[in-house]
Amino acid sequence: MRTLSVAIVLCVCAVLNGSGGSSAAAATESGRSADGHSVPTYFAAVVANIFYIPAKVVFAAAGAVTSGLAYAVTLGDTSVSNSIWNTSVNGDYVVTPRMIEGREPVDFTGK
Repeated sequence: MRTLSVAIVLCVCAVLNGSGGSSAAAATESGRSADGHSVPTYFAAVVANIFYIPAKVVFAAAGAVTSGLAYAVTLGDTSVSNSIWNTSVNGDYVVTPRMIEGREPVDFTGK
């Protein structure tokens, strides 16, 4: 828990300083990285992923189990199980800075 607290404090300090921690996301003089994203956008993506990734993984796992049960209950009807599988397992597993900026949609259900 202490390591997580230190990591959060370091991230907040980096955002307040206006500089990133790695060369790939290093801020230029304009406050944007080489690929055009601001440091707060990267920070927002990281914070969003803290909640989004576990939610998506749980949703996908529950969908996979439900898909298997639907296959068994319908005696092998793949149309039902495939629909459940595709809705739950497909989609985005990570929120990117482009999604935070509204340039790309977040596709939670793969539809």
